[in-house]
Amino acid sequence: MKTGIISTGYEVDIYAVLEKVSLPREFFDVIVGADTVKKVKPHPEVFRFALRKLRVKPIEALFIGDQVDVDYKGAEEVGITPVLIQRTDTEVSEVTGLRVIKGLEGVLQFI
Repeated sequence: MKTGIISTGYEVDIYAVLEKVSLPREFFDVIVGADTVKKVKPHPEVFRFALRKLRVKPIEALFIGDQVDVDYKGAEEVGITPVLIQRTDTEVSEVTGLRVIKGLEGVLQFI
């Protein structure tokens, strides 16, 4: 399985977070920051760039994000299966058909 990160932050900031949580950047096959593509989520080119780097088709990809408008809808627009991770105790707005998980362990049901 290939893995990647798409973030609205800059690559240097992504690397700092990975280091802080002791996760080697080499764990990911692609890391896309705001400075990588010069566009940010939900722009389709951000997702397409990651797909090209991973050499996968949208139908073969799964995108996990925590924002409906930026992550979920952005991935869905290019044909990637989106999954929303609910990071707080607040209720997710009721939108029919949203795939929602409470924690990363929930992603296994979509693989």
